[in-house]
Amino acid sequence: MSRIQVRDGFLVLMAALWCADESGVLPIFLLAAAVHECGHLFVIRLSGGTVHALCLTACGAVLRCSLPPSPFSRAAICLAGPAASFVLTALANPLGAYRLAGASALLGLFNLLPVPPLDGGMALRHLADGRFTRLLNGIAGVSVLVLLAGGVLLWKSGFGGWLLLVGIMITGSAFRRGRRPRRTACNPHARA
Repeated sequence: MSRIQVRDGFLVLMAALWCADESGVLPIFLLAAAVHECGHLFVIRLSGGTVHALCLTACGAVLRCSLPPSPFSRAAICLAGPAASFVLTALANPLGAYRLAGASALLGLFNLLPVPPLDGGMALRHLADGRFTRLLNGIAGVSVLVLLAGGVLLWKSGFGGWLLLVGIMITGSAFRRGRRPRRTACNPHARA
């Protein structure tokens, strides 16, 4: 990998989370996220892809890379992050690192939502290989609505607005992604 880019939005998000993190879970989630991204990196290299940069944004990590042409390889790259998260969960739980196991499981499950740019949504797009676009858009739309509704319910129940905030960020990212032209050097979640 030739470079790591850190966007201002990532720094602002980390500062806000650091200030709001009364229970000390932020470093645990960052470790779980690092393992998740290492899963992507491992399968990118294994499948013959090349990583050019890692960009940390307010919406998460974006890998800029050249991917293999096979839709199955691209889907495997997308699913490697959640797989790494579940492996970390399986390893951390018996060791008594329950917070790490929970953070990693939550990260893996969340990323399997069928909404681009999340791993599950991108894996489905790669496997569909340009087909079933309306169906996939409908599934993604329903998933976003459920995510936003869950965020509103949690917020109104006094559990904070983090899920609602994440839902809004994912919705914005998916909307921007739909309006952008596609590129060949991209993150493992983007279609070339």
